[in-house]
Amino acid sequence: MSVTMLEALKGQQRGRLITLLGVIVLSFDTLLVRLIDSSEWTLIFWRGFLPAVMLFMVQWFTDRKVITQHLLRPSLLTLITAGLFSASTICFVLSLDNTQVASTLVITNTAPLFTAVIGFFFLKEKLDKATVLAIIIAVGGIGLVFGYHPTVDELRGDSLALVSAIAIAVYLVALRKTQGQLGSVYIILAGVFTSIISLSVGAKPFALDMRQAIEMFLLGGVVIPLSFYLIAHGPRYLPAAETSLILLLEVLFGPLLVWLIVGETPTSNVLLGSAVVVLTLSGLFAWQWRKQLKLANRK
Repeated sequence: MSVTMLEALKGQQRGRLITLLGVIVLSFDTLLVRLIDSSEWTLIFWRGFLPAVMLFMVQWFTDRKVITQHLLRPSLLTLITAGLFSASTICFVLSLDNTQVASTLVITNTAPLFTAVIGFFFLKEKLDKATVLAIIIAVGGIGLVFGYHPTVDELRGDSLALVSAIAIAVYLVALRKTQGQLGSVYIILAGVFTSIISLSVGAKPFALDMRQAIEMFLLGGVVIPLSFYLIAHGPRYLPAAETSLILLLEVLFGPLLVWLIVGETPTSNVLLGSAVVVLTLSGLFAWQWRKQLKLANRK
């Protein structure tokens, strides 16, 4: 085996470990949202503001040119992309506040399928048969999640999760169009937008007790920026399909942590729908991964 191939394998192992660590850290997101128990808009404020501050500091010390050229003078596309990420953040938290954790996570994790459809129409990217089949089956799984006779609040939460998935998908397409060069700028601006919107609808950032403040800092100052940083670095070493496959573990880890610590048990329909979606996406990403490996071996 050549030295180059060994280095590639070591890089892939590093990428898997980094991405897996990012997913494990991110899995605490939904648990902390449940534990904090503050008003939803106060939570949304800090969930947008703290990651923006942390990423701004990192960007300032690593490459200030990005801040001066793109953050302080953003283009229209940058503002739209950041606005979409802000919308996904808001809808995600509002969804968690109204429905089961498993429902929110499984619906939002269908974003790659929406990305494929949007990319087909706007970036002229091809939709292969496997992706089309996965979309059809996943829609059925989402139908199961919606079809367990939810309460009005749960239906609202599931719908917000769907809006979040679509917003993330459009954000990912815009990110792809700009080749991912301004990822930190989008998140920082999204945090600013999220904070302003939250304050305008009644967020009370300082109406937290000590326990809530500590948990809020763990959520916005540690869990979200650290997980985003790790997950953003994983794809440097891994194919996109394998990265997506590892990210699906959040659908398993998130509800498991909430069940173990909070005692929230998903309904049978949500579990069944989640299984359909997770298995479908897993099959699609595994097939794409295998396809990429074959192409790499031919080269």
